[in-house]
Amino acid sequence: MDVESGAPIGDKARVPPTLCVLLAGAMFASGGALLKSCDFPSLQRAGLRAAIAALTLFVLLPAARRKPDARVLRLVLPYFGATALFVIANSLTTAANAIFLQSTAPLWILLFAPLLLRERPTRRDVVVFGGVAAGMTLCFLAPTEVQRTAPNPALGDLFALASGVCFALLLLGLRWLARSDDDASAAALAWGNALALPLAFALMPFAGQSPIRGSASDWVVITVLGVFQVGLAYVVLTAGLRQVPAVRASLLLMLEPALNPLIAYAVHGERPAPLAVAGGALIVGSVGAASVLARQRRGQ
Repeated sequence: MDVESGAPIGDKARVPPTLCVLLAGAMFASGGALLKSCDFPSLQRAGLRAAIAALTLFVLLPAARRKPDARVLRLVLPYFGATALFVIANSLTTAANAIFLQSTAPLWILLFAPLLLRERPTRRDVVVFGGVAAGMTLCFLAPTEVQRTAPNPALGDLFALASGVCFALLLLGLRWLARSDDDASAAALAWGNALALPLAFALMPFAGQSPIRGSASDWVVITVLGVFQVGLAYVVLTAGLRQVPAVRASLLLMLEPALNPLIAYAVHGERPAPLAVAGGALIVGSVGAASVLARQRRGQ
């Protein structure tokens, strides 16, 4: 993003739209390890991260500062579901399972895109989805031992799967807005984050949680999460989605599940189950094959 001019990153051929989506995926990938490094209750983590991300988006994207209309507000709940449910999942299960199961989003997009966007996947996409589905199945079936950073894996896996459905709806909604009004996509992300704070805090009593003051390190981690892992990541993702179809974007974002468990292992020593590793390898391999085939097709 050219912050001063407000021009999208993908414009003027400075950064290819596909690379914008990949860069966003790399930023998202730091979330698993960072979230586990913060002692705020899960909903407080989700709300504070979102509030800081909203400020980042309002600063970096002038287009985000417009008053939200009905179309923008439609994406508030999908955004909250995608982010808050992932934070909850990440606090209960391994970072690997949380991100792999959230990454079922491409499967839901395969079902919803023809109905909501009139975008039909190619045969190549369907084959890739088969590999992704098989990988996700392995991850979901993988036996996960209770660990310090994963106290309730079974429940966390369910939250992660629900987060994947919401993430698919969010990607479809952003693609829908970007078709007709680029400014609306930026506003949807900013206001989705801004409104996630009151939603998260309102739900805390129902989840048996209470806000805490937190330590200095907690506030440093939550600030990094809000500014870089969410705010800047969505700036570049919005730019990429202007020219990358929702189905392809969801596949490119599979970079996140490839990196997320590796970072969590490096930081926390968290070991995913062998079946989960196999599932992740299948996901990454499927997406890699799709990228190679897409490049070959463009070269013809």
